[in-house]
Amino acid sequence: MKHLVLFVFSLAVIACSKPQKTPYLTLKPDIRITGEAELYILNEEFELFDKASIDEETNNLVFIRDSVPEAIYELRIDGETISTLLIGGTFPSSISGNFNQESPDLTITGNETTKALWRCQGSAFKLKNEIAAITSTIPDSVVADDYFRVRDSIYNRINISIDKRSKELKRIIKNHRNTLLPLVASQLKAGNHYMFNHESEADYLYETSNQLNSLYPEYIPVRLFANRIDSIMSFNLFNAITKEGRTLPSVTIPDAWNQAVDLDTLIKTQSLLVLWKSDEEASRKVSKQLMRWSRTYRRQGLQIYMISLDNNKDNWLKAIREDRLALLHLSDLKGKDSPIMKKFGLNSLPSLLLLDENRIIVKRARELEELSSAIQNN
Repeated sequence: MKHLVLFVFSLAVIACSKPQKTPYLTLKPDIRITGEAELYILNEEFELFDKASIDEETNNLVFIRDSVPEAIYELRIDGETISTLLIGGTFPSSISGNFNQESPDLTITGNETTKALWRCQGSAFKLKNEIAAITSTIPDSVVADDYFRVRDSIYNRINISIDKRSKELKRIIKNHRNTLLPLVASQLKAGNHYMFNHESEADYLYETSNQLNSLYPEYIPVRLFANRIDSIMSFNLFNAITKEGRTLPSVTIPDAWNQAVDLDTLIKTQSLLVLWKSDEEASRKVSKQLMRWSRTYRRQGLQIYMISLDNNKDNWLKAIREDRLALLHLSDLKGKDSPIMKKFGLNSLPSLLLLDENRIIVKRARELEELSSAIQNN
């Protein structure tokens, strides 16, 4: 009877005792971490979310909370970022390995989304090294005639590497479409290069933004990403007005005597439009080279029309005289308020538009030498 009473008493004590909480994240370092381990959650910016405590039995660092919202987190040790994590809920996961701040070497278990994110980040790191290797082949000096050939070759090789790695990211993201992985992965950069080109991958980014909005409409980073993608789409739409292969929009512009000139009536053969401004340094560099550079092409029938974004007529005419620009000149003298740039979908000067006899844009450039091969091939 005595033993039965003790057994019942023991069960009562166990039943009334507070249950042990299970850590949602455990750190298992190869070498003991002496600094403070913290998790920061990303909202408008990263904010402190939780601090790790030491498990006395294992000496591991553990994070324990009743509720963990699905979000982007940073693991920091002594204030230094060790890794980005994607956590949702309190399902337990653990990170083991070397937590060295300069070169962490970590393995995560119980969190496949973060594991996929680390693969994406690894791909971005590889791309960064590939780009560095490509650019290291640029010669110290290049003959002027070879400059654009060498430059375009470098760009092409970089773009091939970016395209290869972006496809790799898409394959990883595909299996985690209903998580926050697409949000982080689609914004990864390799040095100065986005893994997903804002122009060629705009539709993919827009689709990703819509998917994230449907899943996480209240999460601030998702809303900020959506605003950014909307801006990219608007810019691309604006920029595409005079994209290569498009027909030049119909425009009427005054000449130096304020007589309206309809560009449609002028362009009957291969033509070059030069949009410039007399007091803008890069524009004047082009205007000073234009007559000498174009001499052969003009003999072959190339027509050149210069459209100025000046607002001071005297300065405009003075620059024409100084650079000996014996060409047709047009300007509404409204400067930056001119509707011409908007109608052409341009936002920088100088802008060079090479057209065929049907007003189809063959090449858009900012430097004259970029046009040479396009003129010779038409």
